[in-house]
Amino acid sequence: MGDTGLWIAGLTGATAVLASWVTSRGHTRAARLQAEISASAQEETRQREIRRAAYLAFLEQAHLMGMEYRRTPSLLSLEDQEQLRTRLDEHRARLREVFGPFRHTRQIATVHARSSSVIEACDRVFTASRSLYMALGDIAEGVAGTSAFHTALDQYWTAVDELGEAVRSEES
Repeated sequence: MGDTGLWIAGLTGATAVLASWVTSRGHTRAARLQAEISASAQEETRQREIRRAAYLAFLEQAHLMGMEYRRTPSLLSLEDQEQLRTRLDEHRARLREVFGPFRHTRQIATVHARSSSVIEACDRVFTASRSLYMALGDIAEGVAGTSAFHTALDQYWTAVDELGEAVRSEES
């Protein structure tokens, strides 16, 4: 009976060690999986915040460009063509200053965009801004009338609104 008791004690001990090892591996695997899921969720949240910040920065720059464009109608009311050209040239120089951050934030927004609809909307805002700037040049040169500015301005604000809609659609 002594040998049997020793045999049973050894088997029980080995079973306990094996059960402990299996349980430990299961806990380790579960902890690793939980850590991976948590890290993935944190990375997704971080990417969403980066994307949102990029979109907001570009929309802010688009509105700053729009504020500059709002100063244009008072210039367009000038009767003297030479004075109009001079003032529009000065105005276009200011627009070029504001354009740098506008272009930069557009590039960042398109890099972080998750959908092609947001990229296309960013591109439309950018193109509309360029058209508006070119219209001012044409007006200064006497090639186009002031209606070209108003048409281009409407297209610009439509493009900005479409960008806002594209961003909202992507975020939902």
